[in-house]
Amino acid sequence: MGDPSKWVSNSIQQKLASLPAVSSNCCIYRVPENLRKVNEDAYRPLLVSIGPFYYNDPRLVGMQQQKLRYLQSFLGRSTSYNLDYYTQVIRGWENLARHCYVEAINLPSEHFIEMVLLDATFIIELFLRGCFHEFIDANDRVFNKPRMILEVTRDIRLEENQLPIFILKGLYDLVFEPSSQNKHLSFLDITYRFFMGKNEDIPSRIASADVRHMVDFLRICYLPSALRAELPTTNKKFEFTSSVTELSEAGVKFVAGRSQNLLDVRFMKGVLEIPRFVVTDDTESLFRNIMVFEQCHYYFDSYIIDYFAFLDSLINTPKDVTILVQSGVIENWLGNNEEVADLFSKLFKQTRLKGSNFYYSTICKDLNAYAGTPWNRWKAILKHDYFNHPWAAISVIYAIVMLILTVLQVVTGFK
Repeated sequence: MGDPSKWVSNSIQQKLASLPAVSSNCCIYRVPENLRKVNEDAYRPLLVSIGPFYYNDPRLVGMQQQKLRYLQSFLGRSTSYNLDYYTQVIRGWENLARHCYVEAINLPSEHFIEMVLLDATFIIELFLRGCFHEFIDANDRVFNKPRMILEVTRDIRLEENQLPIFILKGLYDLVFEPSSQNKHLSFLDITYRFFMGKNEDIPSRIASADVRHMVDFLRICYLPSALRAELPTTNKKFEFTSSVTELSEAGVKFVAGRSQNLLDVRFMKGVLEIPRFVVTDDTESLFRNIMVFEQCHYYFDSYIIDYFAFLDSLINTPKDVTILVQSGVIENWLGNNEEVADLFSKLFKQTRLKGSNFYYSTICKDLNAYAGTPWNRWKAILKHDYFNHPWAAISVIYAIVMLILTVLQVVTGFK
């Protein structure tokens, strides 16, 4: 058999020689197993595969015909280029595209190019039809079936179900050539309108961002107005705040903030402003996937993770949710406040928080200081222990009146 050590050495040399290069372009990741186990369904596509991770999944092949129909529509949008030209363009992008995935993609080149072309044109057509309803024909099986468009939208927001955005933008720009002379919307324009449901110009901070893929785009849309570099560097250490119920009893008022940025939370003069948060069936899947991307790609700038860590410390019970619903902070489409409380508890489970750079550290510290001041603490004790029941409140008032009368009687006696 020969020298075993020589055999081991040769085996390792072969593996080293075939080891794929590590690229700085990597931005599409597998979901870590500890997070997947918490809720596997939140990360798996229901109807459509995008990219190589779910390529040829038997559960998803039914959408292949719709992809071909959308490709056919895309090809008809320009007389300047044909199918051969688009495939050659993608061939030129193939190496860079493969390096965007965290693991080596073993698909042969021709299969990879076909997959990218079908998936990219599917997304482009989806966004075009979402923005311009005149493009939707009577036989469109996505937009003419309300449940289909909801599930397809969910699927293209999954971290494992992505294409690099430079491919989508590149193909779109071939058909709708950007220039100062035309009024065509950019690819990021139609992406913003499709996801945000707003028929308005994309904010400049999003339009100028270095976007990697759809999940990255959504993360950028949700970022706070003031980023860490624009804030004071003190008080960055993480500390949990008291619950909504405890803060409310200490006199903190909760109001729905007016900011369009979900993460723009403010606390001033006893008032905690939190932009309105709509909780739907898709909330968990959407934010779980953004949080996975942050864990893998933006660990030191994890704004979304910090936001849900903050909410997780605020929300412990259905009563906490009830207070936030009544104040207009949470709009509950699940119908049950207990489900919402459970959602926030599970959403942060198994997620790693870099506490030394916590975005909401100052707000947490200020909230705890406000709730911990003697006057506010006594108000909380009185409210919790003596004013929870009308008879208890009457007893306290009676005791106070009797005390005042006794003092007056003593003072009068001295006179």
